[in-house]
Amino acid sequence: MHLNHVTEDDLCLLLFSDWPKSKLQLVQVNQAEETRTIQTLKTTFDSVLPEFEVVGSCNGLVCLYNYFYDDPLYIYNPFSIEHKELPRFEASPHLNICRTVFGFGFHPKTKQYKVIKIVYYKQSNNDLVGGNPDAFVLALSDATLTWRNIGKIDYELSGPTSEALVSGKLHWLSFVLVHEEVRYREIISFDIETEEFQVVPRPSCGGLNQINYHLVTLRGCLSAVVSSGGGSNEIWVMKVYNEKTSWRKELVIGNYVPMLRITMAPPSRRKKNGYQGGAFRVLCELKNGEIVILHWNRFIVSYDPNNGEFKEINFQGLPLEFQASVHVGSLISVHKVFGM
Repeated sequence: MHLNHVTEDDLCLLLFSDWPKSKLQLVQVNQAEETRTIQTLKTTFDSVLPEFEVVGSCNGLVCLYNYFYDDPLYIYNPFSIEHKELPRFEASPHLNICRTVFGFGFHPKTKQYKVIKIVYYKQSNNDLVGGNPDAFVLALSDATLTWRNIGKIDYELSGPTSEALVSGKLHWLSFVLVHEEVRYREIISFDIETEEFQVVPRPSCGGLNQINYHLVTLRGCLSAVVSSGGGSNEIWVMKVYNEKTSWRKELVIGNYVPMLRITMAPPSRRKKNGYQGGAFRVLCELKNGEIVILHWNRFIVSYDPNNGEFKEINFQGLPLEFQASVHVGSLISVHKVFGM
């Protein structure tokens, strides 16, 4: 009931930084103040999960995983400060895991939260992204709370986590290596209800084979942001889900040039499970129509489509380098979600 009454005023950004150690921070983006105060979140799992990564945020809950071992995963509510550890994943001792891709989502029809883990194995020729990965799913409402193997998939998903949740479906980009260069090919969805993978039609634009391409949810629609080497960033929106002809190019945004600052960047922790990053990353759209953008993992700016102007959003206590994702605050109990 609480989630049904959440408004855009409750929209927050969840900031994750990993230096000098893993830390989560939260800030409301629709505040009227010129300078917004960042709240460092209290975590109750530091002793068991000192270094972590964020899988995603969905319906008030956040999923985290152990950075060093990819396991175990935790479900966490930043507002109630509750967390619960998920059962550990038991891999076959005869298989050598080389990377893992994660997803976390909620289906509005079934009211189920699910975590998906896609495991890629090292091949005999030491190919680190070679195929036949297994997909495992854990439903938080399952009384047995066990990882189920739902079979092998034929896609090389970019990682380490899914990029957009739309209509109860998680979305990734797939990629292929061509002469040691990563090129993205398709949009792949996973239906949280049916637990099936599907290729989603992509927009008809020329940049989708480039690495500077990411997915985001805007106004409840699947959206693609394509950045060109010339400094322009196209935002495409799929107006009717899974219909190729419904893709529309809504905006073209130039690159933002931040004010020069003499700061020393912290050492970056390498993303061992796959590529994630980029100079220009769209996070969300505010209720006034402005687009919120993460720039070089160091600046958060808003873009006004009406006048084409950028404005750096001032945050007190912003880390030097961080990742950001949209989070909707909720008082939903972590423990009551399990076994529902």
